[in-house]
Amino acid sequence: MTTTLMTLGAILDDIAEQRPDEILLTTVMHSGTTETMSRDALRHSSDRMALALSEQGVTTGTLVPIHLPTCNQFLTAAVAILKAGGTPMPVSDRLPAAELVALLELADPSVIVSRNDADQTLFQQPVLNPDDFLAASPLPEPLPYRISNPVKALASGGSTGRSKLIVTTGDALFDPENPVIPQLMRFEPGDLKYSPGPLYHNGPFWFSINMLLRGGRVLLNERFNAARSLEIIETHQPTVLNLVPTMMQRMLREPDWQNVNLDSVRVVWHLAAPCPAWAKEGFIDKLGGERVLELWAATEANGLTIIDGDEWLDHRGSVGKGVGTEILILDEHREPLPIGEVGEIFTRIAGAAPPCEYRGSAPLEALNEGFTSVGDLGWLDDEGYLYLADRRTDLIISGGANIFPAEIEAVISQHPDVRDVAVIGLKDDDLGRRVHAVVEAASAAGPTADLGDALLLRCRAQLLPYKAPRSLEIVAALPRNEAGKIRRSQLREERGG
Repeated sequence: MTTTLMTLGAILDDIAEQRPDEILLTTVMHSGTTETMSRDALRHSSDRMALALSEQGVTTGTLVPIHLPTCNQFLTAAVAILKAGGTPMPVSDRLPAAELVALLELADPSVIVSRNDADQTLFQQPVLNPDDFLAASPLPEPLPYRISNPVKALASGGSTGRSKLIVTTGDALFDPENPVIPQLMRFEPGDLKYSPGPLYHNGPFWFSINMLLRGGRVLLNERFNAARSLEIIETHQPTVLNLVPTMMQRMLREPDWQNVNLDSVRVVWHLAAPCPAWAKEGFIDKLGGERVLELWAATEANGLTIIDGDEWLDHRGSVGKGVGTEILILDEHREPLPIGEVGEIFTRIAGAAPPCEYRGSAPLEALNEGFTSVGDLGWLDDEGYLYLADRRTDLIISGGANIFPAEIEAVISQHPDVRDVAVIGLKDDDLGRRVHAVVEAASAAGPTADLGDALLLRCRAQLLPYKAPRSLEIVAALPRNEAGKIRRSQLREERGG
């Protein structure tokens, strides 16, 4: 039997032929209103937008930034880009100007999808407004289905503080009868998936695309709020939830948590950050362990592990066993470490190097056999379960978002009264880690009282809100090792670990 691979556009159009009036996309706006889009409306809107994209030069290999808030049009634009043969590149519509410009330089797009209220002076390319295609009628002639390659491109601040793109290579072709990722995620054709997170993050974006591939529907909110999210679950009755631990923690702290009806939810996936034991236990107590699953993976797609709540209760702290993934724990000399000993995690999925490349950064560290590392540390137990010791040495994961200290340090160090700075993550009951800056003042006479406030204002003006330090202190001298490098671990330990 020969497997027939299809584009996302072809799969969605086939389903729309069968169920044209079914509501496919729903976004609950922060105002309380709800915006919906049917399968037929998505088909015609994405067709018209794909045609306009093609007229702007989009073809196979073209990266197209989607510079929008979370909304139905965000996913419509992604489908249209793939129909045109281009590569969707989600970016936050709240990015500071300098970071957005840097990403656009890396992508070199021929057109940008954005709205008219965006700062058009930042764009050197034509801008396509998705709202112009909402009332689209069928095209006189059907569009040819073009094959996209790369599949997607995700923006990252980068471990060096410079912007980079993580590009997933390969043809965007899928098996509609046996879609690998949707089946792995336990998606069913009748599912409604709710992702409260923003679509410019890989988790909500890629979960949504794969739910569309499976024939399911997608529920979004414009902005996450724990109480509102619980109301949305009760009202819309999603069957699949895609959360990060901070969302889980905030939901659990809601006064009405025990009374919230989650009976519609068949599976909860949490990912993107380590989950505190109490938060996982709260969801297991409410839903049962078989319905609470954790995924450990990177945007680079170099490996993944999965664990459900029942397994976790027997292997507390683990992120699970590899799924189609081989795992090596190596020391600094790249020699294997014994069971239970912490080292750097190298993984290989499907026996090959990951389908990934960077723009704006050096490639992943790779071994000759195709194993790669994104810098995470951890260990294996004698049953093959993986445990994380840290999510990279310096990386801060706050509320499920990756924050690279070098990016923040680059902003602070520009101030003339700063000699040096180290940004670290401190324990936080809500966010997991909060961003804290330790600043060495340039003046030998000591810092002025206003320096701290000035630095925090500078960060808030130049960084996304979740990246800006929540606290800052000024010290006479930063601790350094013999090589002159700042002792970050010492700073963390002295401030609570």
